[in-house]
Amino acid sequence: MFHKFKVTLIISFLGLITLFLGYKAISYSTYSVVPEISTKGLTSGDYYSGVVQSKIVSNNGYKIDHIDVYLDGKLLDLDGTKKINKKSLNFPLTIDTTTLLDGKHNLTVDIVDASKHQNKNQMNLDFYVDNTDLNATFIDQSYKVLQGRTIHAKIKANKKLADAKIQFLEKNYEFYPESEYSTVYESFIPVDCDLNAGEYQLNAKVKDFVGHDMNLSGRVDIQEYNFPKQKGFVVEKGKLEEEKEVSMSNRILEDAIEKWLADSPNKKLWTGRFEVPVDIKKITTPFGEIRTTSEKGHYMHKAVDILNNPRSVIWASQEGKVVIKDRFLLTGNTIVLDHGIGVFTIYCHLEDFADIEVGDLVKKGNKIGRMGMTGYANGYHLHWELRVNNVAVDPFQWTQKNF
Repeated sequence: MFHKFKVTLIISFLGLITLFLGYKAISYSTYSVVPEISTKGLTSGDYYSGVVQSKIVSNNGYKIDHIDVYLDGKLLDLDGTKKINKKSLNFPLTIDTTTLLDGKHNLTVDIVDASKHQNKNQMNLDFYVDNTDLNATFIDQSYKVLQGRTIHAKIKANKKLADAKIQFLEKNYEFYPESEYSTVYESFIPVDCDLNAGEYQLNAKVKDFVGHDMNLSGRVDIQEYNFPKQKGFVVEKGKLEEEKEVSMSNRILEDAIEKWLADSPNKKLWTGRFEVPVDIKKITTPFGEIRTTSEKGHYMHKAVDILNNPRSVIWASQEGKVVIKDRFLLTGNTIVLDHGIGVFTIYCHLEDFADIEVGDLVKKGNKIGRMGMTGYANGYHLHWELRVNNVAVDPFQWTQKNF
């Protein structure tokens, strides 16, 4: 009895071995999934300096046979890359970037499994080397600017920067490259009309892509400007009541500008100087004029009012994206253009709009509407406003200087 049980057990065991070997043979012959590949310590698009310690990671449902590692197309002579015979791989890879030129490099990894089909996967990873010491400086160490104008600060770096900010009055402003490949960075800092004249500090911090940083300092002399005064004007009460029936609150406009400011592109959409958006017959209100009216009280008009013939064509002062096109109680029919990096122009009291929609990109000189007197206005004119980071500044400075 025992002898029969033993024979049965041996036969069953041999059968299991046969099944196992058969499964392995079938798996060897039919497996067709390529190995997975990833890296740790080395990321595509990142910058590195010194000696980089990384790993090549792979998993395969069969077994990994071998890997080939290429740096800039050259096969690396590495130990442990052949006859791996494991389903999982954590292969250490050391790259001494001091032996490489600064700039872009490529790592290519080929992984082949041990199945009959020799399933192969390839990973291509581009990375950048930066072993150059960071050096940067203000192009101008000091600036002079009137109240209500814009500071155009520039720094020159010896290489591309990962981050650059300038602090003025405890508020940070971004630096942006002048052009796509430039290492000259510029920042536009608005000076509020209400800021007291005097000398102020500019503090910049710049950082490269491998973590080196520098602190820079400069100064700005804010000069007093004698803003004109106006006794004010009267808008008929009946007109304001009519506007309330067809217009939204200007609080909605301000909230929308704040929202669009956060989404403003981090590059200039414009080139060259801004243009006055209508032929000037007369400037009825210069920038910063101090007004007193019965409806709004004592306030500063932080825009320019331009007079021309009723329904004169109004055009875009520079290339930009239409972000607001609507009617508001105080500003009437209003267009707001985003010119990138937080620079906006605002066109108010329009008679009507051109055939443009929110989201459209308009060119400098494109028609955006016609001169009107909608909203808080007692005659045909254009209220033209320019804001930098939502601070109104003199738009004529932007027509006289190439920002």
